[in-house]
Amino acid sequence: MGYDKGLRTREEILDAAGRLIFVRGYGASSFSEITAALGISLGKITHHFPSKAALFEALFEQAVAQFRRETLPIFEASELTPLQRIEQVFFRIEMFYAAQGEIIGCPVGQTMADPLATTLPMRDLATALLADIERLLTRNLEEMGWSPAQASARAAIVTAAWQGAVLIARGGGGFGGFRRILGHVRTLLAEEPPR
Repeated sequence: MGYDKGLRTREEILDAAGRLIFVRGYGASSFSEITAALGISLGKITHHFPSKAALFEALFEQAVAQFRRETLPIFEASELTPLQRIEQVFFRIEMFYAAQGEIIGCPVGQTMADPLATTLPMRDLATALLADIERLLTRNLEEMGWSPAQASARAAIVTAAWQGAVLIARGGGGFGGFRRILGHVRTLLAEEPPR
């Protein structure tokens, strides 16, 4: 759906503004650019979001809630092996970016990378989400036979590599660069724990 002048609801504005802000970044997106790109008046946006920070905070809350609802439960799917769970999560993320046609950036990574442009509640949400991802990755790696210390270290590395893959892709590596790094992560995760 393209941007149209009939955008009225908070949800429509969030959906339309989300892609613009996550592509350009928070700092590079002014309210006037957002209204121009969406083809709506400033009043329509400020009716729901009194500031750019309020809009970005709402977008971030929405993205985190969706990831928690749709992706995190895969880490606990009882019908899959631990490695299959992890692979399904990465496949889901890879397909999300493939469907976008470009790497639009990770809201969590952008929040952590630019703490001056984000609010404390956003940083708290990002920190909590990354901690949950690491915890669930650690649990799955332990089920694969890694010691708690090894599983925790690998989970931290994987989480950082995943965020780094998005950053590298946005910096010029494109989707191919993202896939290349995910390939290295998959190789790391497929290794057998020492016996």
